[in-house]
Amino acid sequence: MTKIIDYGRFAERLAADRPRWALLDEVQREWGYRDPGGDPLASREDEAPGYEPDEPVPAALLEWWDSPFNSFAMRPRLYWTHPQWPPSAPDSVDDPPGDSVRVIMAEYQWVNQWGYLASEAAQDDPKVVVNTAGGWTTQSRSISEFFLQLALERLPAHFGWSIRVPRKTVDDDPAIVARLQDNYRDMGLLPWQEMGTDALSYGAPDAIIRHGRGPGADYAIVVQARTRRALTDVLDTLGLTWSDEDVAAPAEVPPRTEDLGPASFASDDERWTAAAVPAASAVPALPDVAALRDLPGRTAAGTDRDRTAAAAGTSAGHVHVWDAAGAEIGAERLHRAPVTAVACVRDAEGLTVVSGDANGVLRRWKPGVGVFARAFAHRDAPVTALAGATLETGAAVAAAWADGLVRIWDLATGSVADLRIGTGIEALGLRPEGVLHVTATGGSAALRLDLDRLWPDRDFRSRIDRIAWKDLWSNHGPAVEVPGLLGTLASDDEDAAQAAVKRLYELLVSRHGPNAAAAPAVPFLVERMLVPGNRARNTLLLLIADIADGPGDEREAVKAAVPSLRHLLDDDHPSIRWAANELVRICEA
Repeated sequence: MTKIIDYGRFAERLAADRPRWALLDEVQREWGYRDPGGDPLASREDEAPGYEPDEPVPAALLEWWDSPFNSFAMRPRLYWTHPQWPPSAPDSVDDPPGDSVRVIMAEYQWVNQWGYLASEAAQDDPKVVVNTAGGWTTQSRSISEFFLQLALERLPAHFGWSIRVPRKTVDDDPAIVARLQDNYRDMGLLPWQEMGTDALSYGAPDAIIRHGRGPGADYAIVVQARTRRALTDVLDTLGLTWSDEDVAAPAEVPPRTEDLGPASFASDDERWTAAAVPAASAVPALPDVAALRDLPGRTAAGTDRDRTAAAAGTSAGHVHVWDAAGAEIGAERLHRAPVTAVACVRDAEGLTVVSGDANGVLRRWKPGVGVFARAFAHRDAPVTALAGATLETGAAVAAAWADGLVRIWDLATGSVADLRIGTGIEALGLRPEGVLHVTATGGSAALRLDLDRLWPDRDFRSRIDRIAWKDLWSNHGPAVEVPGLLGTLASDDEDAAQAAVKRLYELLVSRHGPNAAAAPAVPFLVERMLVPGNRARNTLLLLIADIADGPGDEREAVKAAVPSLRHLLDDDHPSIRWAANELVRICEA
């Protein structure tokens, strides 16, 4: 976050004339939220299938549900609130005198409910009211402002640096509030009403300060900042005493883009070598499909190597697919941004279409079978090129983003390889013999891929997939998560690998009853433990040791692996030596 945002001037942004959801989009991006791609986790259709309102509903509410900027629909767990569709009468709360409320959102425990007045339902963007101990009061001046305010209440707490100052600290030093009011400006929002708290919001450079009042305000001052420096600046200005233990780091940090120069093909990367392959056939020519040629708003198109199908994307995020004869075999709105690239690949399982957009999202689709609900991939840079082909290992897809990263997938196993080639990539072509053609603004090259080096974990993932995990029971039901988590152990991303170990611990470690999924998982855990470059070795060995403490077949599976792990008793790292001792102690007990 290099650009400093002064939230002391937020009231000016709030008053500016702009499209209804533009400020919401800006704020969400400023705090680190990115559209994850894929299908929404919450929608009107999910809440009330087939429901058609029989009374007026404000246009702004309908727009919010369908908006590409609706972070609640994509990630409801960021909010911990309950949406209400259709808008409904309050639960266990009387309506205001002479009117009635249509609730659109409720606090997680239903202590507070937010909605609009039925008498104002015909307005495009009416005010939002909330129930409090003193009755219904205005929460926000419009529905659109309410959802903006709700995002400002929730997202900084997740993506930002924060500190909470107890009420007693502020009560004992009233000058803290005086310094707050003297140094920082009100953001122009109405006080936030929730859980008995009436909170005013003040803006600072890269930070928001909330002054909580009312009986529910256990923390009288809450500071949330985009950077740690911005947080400490506010604390110093307010004259607060604090320690590092008081500061909460962001729960989630958006992945960074690559910092690469223009595309370069002079590299010591052993996964590819320059190939003398004619570029003429690098990207197959599109079939002559009239509907594709005439598609309104077309922004990208592609075909498979044998030209049996063609696909095209539009500026509105739609993807259309035709067979070579021109018959449409599918059309879906897969993206919430203009489609920038499309690729097709056909193998024994049929046709797969992959599309990318200006938000950096990839979607995967098998026409006639269905769309994968989750995004295939997402990075914070526009997708610039896609290519697909069936290699000797099976179907593969390559994608390039504007920051210069090229990623190649083995679709059967999910194995991934990242090539940091550089910026300016305009087109990719992938040939069945494993040659990747790259066209960039500064030139082009053919790269012959070494598939064994490209996907060293491919065999590992393939063996995982041979086990019917859905038929095995874990601590939390069928072990459908286990194969994906085992595959993640091979990731170069340390955070992802460590998170996979943590989740596997929850699923596989049991001391009270048998766990059918644990024993089949042990050989894969041990195999990853023996890879020197594994990014989660310290916690992974402890996971194996704790599985050995279980009451079922998992104990014998671990005991059988002890000879291959015993050398870790002499590992260079103290944490590994300690975990190895625990493993041996448990297995020999």
